[in-house]
Amino acid sequence: MFSCRISSCSVGFYQSRLFPFSKRESEVNTLKGLQGVGVAVEDIGADAVTDGLDKAKLLASVIQKLKTAKIKVYTDIELPTVSGQPTLVVNINTVKHPGPIYIFTAALDLDQIVILERNKGLTAVSPTWSVLTTGGSVPGNLIEDALSFIDPMVDSFIADYKKANPN
Repeated sequence: MFSCRISSCSVGFYQSRLFPFSKRESEVNTLKGLQGVGVAVEDIGADAVTDGLDKAKLLASVIQKLKTAKIKVYTDIELPTVSGQPTLVVNINTVKHPGPIYIFTAALDLDQIVILERNKGLTAVSPTWSVLTTGGSVPGNLIEDALSFIDPMVDSFIADYKKANPN
């Protein structure tokens, strides 16, 4: 939301969490038996990269949170050898509006190789656990604001992972 007075303008940001922090039991169950996960960050739009949204910083932040929670993070070399190749994927889509202001959606998905029930010979990569949120930022705060939205999403994953794998 924008509010303006004669001498100044201020920007307020609306944050919407489009997911419950308590996941459906079926999604949590897909985490049972995992020994760890790979982590990936999808490509980020050029405007957002120019304004500081750094893929490497997002990746490092998610990996650090997982390691702090004692969840194994597979390297790119290890992941192909792991059954199902579970990968936690960060995806941020941004739109830059005049002002300037960014509006973004952030998604965190656990993608795994799954077997189709109707034909056991067919496999596909599919998200089996996911959260989504929307937010806004000004260019100078884009990385910090994006991380402030992603961090609770990672916390939600960690909580569900630990619920599914209590030991």
